[in-house]
Formats: sequence, C-alpha cells, structure tokens
Amino acid sequence: MGCGSCQDGGGGGCGSGCDSLVPETPLPSNNPVVVFDGDCRFCRRWMRRYWNIRHLDIAWSSYQSGSSQFPGIPEERFREALHVIEPDGTARRGAAAFFRLQQLVGLRSWPLWLHEHVAPFRLLTDALYRFTARNRGPAEVASRLAHGQVAAPSTFHLTRRVFLRCLGLIYLIAFLSAGWQLEGLVGSDGIRPVAERLDALESTRIGFGQLPTLLWFGAGDAMLQTLWIAGAVAATLLMAGLLPMAMLALCWIAYLSITNGGDVFFQYQWDALLLEVGFVSIFWAPFAWRLNASEARRPSAAIRLMLLWLLARFMFFSGYVKLQSGDPTWLNLTALDYHYWTQPLPTWTAWYMHQAAAWFQKACCFVMFAIELGAPLLIFGPRVFRSIAFILLALLQIAILATGNYGFFNLLSLVLCMVLLDDAQWMMLWPRQSRWNLRTGLARIEAPTRRTVNAIVVVFLLSLSLPAAWSQLSGEPVASTWRGSVASWRFANQYGLFRSMTTTRPEIRIETSEDGTNWKPIVFDDKPGPLDRPPAYCLPDMPRLDWQMWFDGLYVKAEIQRGVRTGRTILPDLMEAILEGRRPVLDLLEVAPSGPSRFVRWRLDRYRFTDTAQRAENGAWWSSRTMYESPPIPRDTPSSP
Repeated sequence: MGCGSCQDGGGGGCGSGCDSLVPETPLPSNNPVVVFDGDCRFCRRWMRRYWNIRHLDIAWSSYQSGSSQFPGIPEERFREALHVIEPDGTARRGAAAFFRLQQLVGLRSWPLWLHEHVAPFRLLTDALYRFTARNRGPAEVASRLAHGQVAAPSTFHLTRRVFLRCLGLIYLIAFLSAGWQLEGLVGSDGIRPVAERLDALESTRIGFGQLPTLLWFGAGDAMLQTLWIAGAVAATLLMAGLLPMAMLALCWIAYLSITNGGDVFFQYQWDALLLEVGFVSIFWAPFAWRLNASEARRPSAAIRLMLLWLLARFMFFSGYVKLQSGDPTWLNLTALDYHYWTQPLPTWTAWYMHQAAAWFQKACCFVMFAIELGAPLLIFGPRVFRSIAFILLALLQIAILATGNYGFFNLLSLVLCMVLLDDAQWMMLWPRQSRWNLRTGLARIEAPTRRTVNAIVVVFLLSLSLPAAWSQLSGEPVASTWRGSVASWRFANQYGLFRSMTTTRPEIRIETSEDGTNWKPIVFDDKPGPLDRPPAYCLPDMPRLDWQMWFDGLYVKAEIQRGVRTGRTILPDLMEAILEGRRPVLDLLEVAPSGPSRFVRWRLDRYRFTDTAQRAENGAWWSSRTMYESPPIPRDTPSSP
C-alpha cells in the first residue's frame, strides 16, 4: 500500500498525514492480524502511525473487509474494539490488543506483561480503553491537537544525528575561542598562570579528585595548546559523524580540563551548560564507527528525557530566579529599561532597542517571563506541545542573540532545543523526493548492557539534579555531601542569569604612561571604551577578559563604596601584567603598549547609552562620568586598587 500524494511510498515522511488511507493486507495470513474499524478516523490515524513504525511480519485489516476470515468473532465485537489475532487463532481485544500491537511493532513489551499478570493494571487500562472507544470523536480531536497532521511516529534517529553534529559545532566554536585566549589568560605569562594556581592548591592537599583537569599532569603552555587543539579536532570529527561516542567523550574531557584550569575566566553558566549537555550526550550517541551507521541502535528514550529535563531546568529557572530574587525591576517589568546598556557586552542593536517606548519594553519583559516559565511545561508533552515549546524558546534565544554578545550560549541553547523535534519534523525540511532515503523507523533496541549503563546514568544524574532543582525552588541550600563531592565535575548545575538587574554601568578604564604625565588609554577588543565607538558584535567568539572586566567594574564599585577590598577582582593581576609588558596579555587588547610600561592607573567611569538627540549632536553611543581615579602606580609597586 502506498501514498498517492507523496514520493515516499507511504513511509511517513510525506508530512501530509495520510490518515485517510487504511493499511490493508490480503487475508488469510500466517502473521498476526491487526483488525480495526476502517470507518473510524481515530482508528485509521493510529493504525497508520503503527504501520509506519513497523509493518513487516504483521497483517493489517479493517473489520469491514476482513471480518469474514474470522467467523468465530461477531462483527459487533470488531466494531467495539481493536483485535489482534495470532496465527494459532488466539485473539486479544481492547487494551490487551493495543499492548500486543505495541509489542509487535517493537515499541515496548512490559505493558502487555502487566496487563496479563497484574489485575489492578488490567482493570484500569481496560476501563480507560472502553472510555476512549466510546468517545472516539473527542479522542480524534485531542489526537490532532496533540500530534498534528503528521502520520509518522515520533522517532529520534535523525534528531540525534542533527543534534550531535550541531553540538560538535558548538564544541568547535568553544575550543577555537578558548584557544587564542588561553595563553594570555592562564598561560605561563598570562594574567593568572594556571601552574601557580595548581601549585597553591596542591599545597592545601587539593588534587585531581577535587579539581579534575589534565593540567595536573602538566600546566605549561604546551599542555594548554594540546587541550584545545585536541578538543577542536575531536569536535570536527564529531561534526563529520565519525566515532561519535569517543569524540564526545574526548571533547568533554578536554573542555572540563580547560574549564577547571581556567580560573574565573571559565566559570560562566554557558561553560557549565556545555559540560552538562556534553556529558549526557555521550550516552545518547550510538556505539558505532559512524553516526549514520545502519547498525546504530535506537536512541535511548531515557537519556533523551535527561536532555529534556536539562532543557526544562535551564529555561524555567532562568525566569524563576528573577521573580525569586524580589528585584523590583523584574517585578514591575522595567528591567529592560536597564538591560540593554548594562549587559556585559552590548551590541549596536541594543542601543536601538533601548530607545523603544516604555510600554514596548514592559511587553517584551512580560513575553520573556511567559516563555521562560511557560514553555518548559510543554517540553514533555506530545509532538504539537513540543513544537510550540521549540518555537517559543527558539524565538527567545534568537532575540537575545540579536541584542547581546553571549558567545556560544544562545547557540548552545538552540541546539539543546533541537531535542524537542522528532524525525518527521526534521524530514519536512528536506525535498520531498529525498525523504525516502531519510526514513529511520524503529531500529533495534539497545543491548542490555547499554540499557543498564543508561539506567545507572539516569539515576546518577537525577540524584544530583533533583536536589539542585529543589534548592532553587525553595531558595534554601540542600545539604548534600554527595553533590558537593562531585560538583567540580559539572555533571548537574544550577542555572539562572541576571537574578538581579544591574541599574548602573561602572566601567573600568586603564591608562599607561612613561613619564607619569602623558597618559595613553588601553582599549579592549569588545568592552565599551571610546564613547564614539559603536558597540559591536563579537559572536560567536567569547572575549573572556572583556567579560570579566564587566564583573570587575561591579566588584570595584562595591569595594570603593564599602572601603573594603574583597579580593574578587582580576584588576591587580591585569595591571601587573600590563606593567611588565607580558606579550600574551597585551595580545588580548585592541590598543596596548608594545612592551613594559613605567606607570599605570585606572579609573572607574559610569557609562550609559546616549539617547537619539545626544547621538545626533555628537555622534557618541555612550556618555560617561568619572566616579573614581587611582593614583599612578609605578612598575615596581604592587598594582592593587
């Protein structure tokens, strides 16, 4: 039986539904026979879905054409319920037939066992089946609302292929971005050399178990280069679909080593998210030479649920922590009045968005809350619900991407959202005539050993993520020695950006001089500096020094106001590196001295976007006012604020 409206012979890739067609097999047959009501749209729809999963070695017949082959069963009984009739004449009807059908097509076997051996389960499922059978009209409406018009089942072979290749791209971006910065940030001549940090930790008896990184086995510049290059090569091979599980493991180990060795420069939420997504994805990858190998087993449903659970936590808590904080700017929806110009690295589009009317800013803030708090509730639903969640979350990430520089964060979020789509939806992106070659169906289930490993991984991750989620919901820390002992492995993390909205922008400016009188400004690549320089895009790169200087502005402002040094800033280390003229550090800057400097000073300015009138008058994107200026610091003096 084929589909006359598509090119795939009715294989489920047409996207048109095809539920008007009834799968029919000539009878009699030596295979189990599935007998259904051919006049019922609800029955046709679901038989079509199961036929698309597997139709070999199964006979399909409407009772209107096949009931005569089974004279021992009254036609009225066929009209009332689904039947599955075995070659030996054994007949199951109702819920038992439905569970047997699921077993025949290779979905699951345990419901049939429960129905045959557990009386409460049998009574409950029989009652549910009778209720559905008596209300097929409403059930058909609900089915269309939940699953859409596509007749193909929700399989995830193509989803896994697209997701893992895109994850490889994110890893590649992350490694390339880290590669050009590592030596200047934590190299031997960097701002905070990793070798010195590990030596200090080792003296306090902290080792690999408390801070897992391969840099314990060599923290020189050569090892730093080896890590990011090896990670980039592994990410490239993952994109090519070669040795997916091994390449994912190598990417994860390399990036974990860089993150744990990268000091404050690699302690951002997107680093934690990439590591968590990367770890779970290792167990979703096929154990095969190629990602597209024909022998690749069915993607694990349990591991996919862990990816969805991660997506739900990440998105929901991004909104929840804003309300939980009690910050008035979030509660009265005025946060976007400040966000565009106080975010770490604004873009020129953010300047234009800042000029929008107050009602529009509030409306955008409300929509953001609706998506972050509402869309996660749809993530575990059927196809249509998941599609709505994907569209909403993707639009939110694209909007953030368009107005801010967050490196690979939003791109990674978009890749994680891809798990919401199933094979049938991905197939619709391909030309209709080529969809037959993309048919995936239900491959063999994973081997028992692999299923056992996956089950252990799921229990392990839930033991970490459920307490973390409860801690965020309740606002109280949950004491857990178990979680603390593995925290540095980044298996499960807490998320939630911009818990409190910053309403001012303290910006650190650094200047150097050879005589203590004539001063030249240091200009960062992407951090706001010259007032007439438009805020630029640096995506997908992540300039980590520029980002950290945003945090330093907040820390230094707090230190000045309180008169107490917190020790959280990198400013002393950065100024020392500038005074000494460390080449890897100077290479991280757009305008910097060519070598050592005799004097350095810093000042704290208050920056703010100009309005349209100010920009028309002087062409400036920023206005500034100096809050504090340090005295000149000579080269032989510790450069502390």
